[in-house]
Amino acid sequence: MVGLLIAAVRDLDPPAGGAEMSLASLLKGVCEPGPLPEAEVLYLPSRDTPHIDPAHLQQAWRATIFQSGARGDATPLTSDSELERVEINLPIEDWWSGLAWRLRGKSGQPNSMLQHQHLKKRNKKFAKMLKGKISEVKEQTERSGLSVIGITQLHWSAGAGEVFKELNIPYLVFVRDELQFIQPELYRSSLEGAAAVCCAGEGLGQQVASTFNVKAIRNVRLPVDFASRFGAIEEIETTRAAGLSNRIKNNDIDIPRIAIVGVTPEKGYEFYQRLLPHLSNIWPEARVDVYGGGSYAEELGKFDNTTWHGHTSVSEVFSRCDVHLLTVASTGSWGRVINEAGLFGVPSVSISIGSQPEAVGDGGLIVDKAADLDAWVNALRATYTQRDVLGELARKHSGIVDHRRSIAAFRSVIKEFSEGL
Repeated sequence: MVGLLIAAVRDLDPPAGGAEMSLASLLKGVCEPGPLPEAEVLYLPSRDTPHIDPAHLQQAWRATIFQSGARGDATPLTSDSELERVEINLPIEDWWSGLAWRLRGKSGQPNSMLQHQHLKKRNKKFAKMLKGKISEVKEQTERSGLSVIGITQLHWSAGAGEVFKELNIPYLVFVRDELQFIQPELYRSSLEGAAAVCCAGEGLGQQVASTFNVKAIRNVRLPVDFASRFGAIEEIETTRAAGLSNRIKNNDIDIPRIAIVGVTPEKGYEFYQRLLPHLSNIWPEARVDVYGGGSYAEELGKFDNTTWHGHTSVSEVFSRCDVHLLTVASTGSWGRVINEAGLFGVPSVSISIGSQPEAVGDGGLIVDKAADLDAWVNALRATYTQRDVLGELARKHSGIVDHRRSIAAFRSVIKEFSEGL
């Protein structure tokens, strides 16, 4: 064992979102021996791990997670792992957060000033409750001659960063969504005090570096365990073939079907309000299927060319569509659903913000962020026309977020910043 990772976060277990589950996957991964990226192991999505020369395996780390206990007991995501989970008795929400959501703007985002008050108070309390606990763990670990590195992300990272700095613990902070850009002054110190800011994709890293004076940026892509989510590659191919076969039976195969998965204010809600009726006018043959819960997704079902399906398994979504569409309003955090679509041979259309072009790669088309609605319709039509060729390229590109590759990258980063300790 080479050392201890101390992760201090608001959430790591579901019902938290993809960012929390991504961090859990990375931490679990480096708690087992494994290779660095330099070993150049060829990982293929939903296929077994190839043999790795034992000489290329790095030692395992140990990880202790400090997080709120307000979500309940640990789930199999962390309980069935080497991660040690320590609960902090601090509620997730307070009066300020409730008011921030009740007084949210037309965009759907919570009231910024009220959200700031909520996050400022939560982070201050988190830091106060953390300091003694982390100090004790640090001293015990260092007496054993092992390295200590801090890890944090998202909502409570400001409090965690404050504690890590006070205790002289070098730390990595992940930026996963738009939060730090919405509340830059609240998170500036934690980002600029980190040994490195980790982002999924070079594009998001550039967005961070243009806003904050950070010491270093490191690219750690989202870890997607395709086999655990969708099964072996043979199952995925069978599912896709069955979906297309059903469309043939239902005389639906010649109708262009565009899938939108998940809608929030940041993920295109206002934009789709303009695009969908325009698409209907320019390309009336196309149908848009909207998936996911919540009022934003449901609201898009009001257009004549759309159907809202609610919560639907990703396998079902991508077994029966032709093109996947995803956009963001301002922050180009990596859209993992793009590569999930690619695994099923479905190309994507996305926007030239942050890491979205890296997520799409050659498996689809990118529309300039300043483009008009006609450009979006043209991109959707062109992708549909080339769906077979682009779909195969998307399938090959999906491996870029294979969890084993991402864990290797994360292992390299923590090795880099532990060597000087």
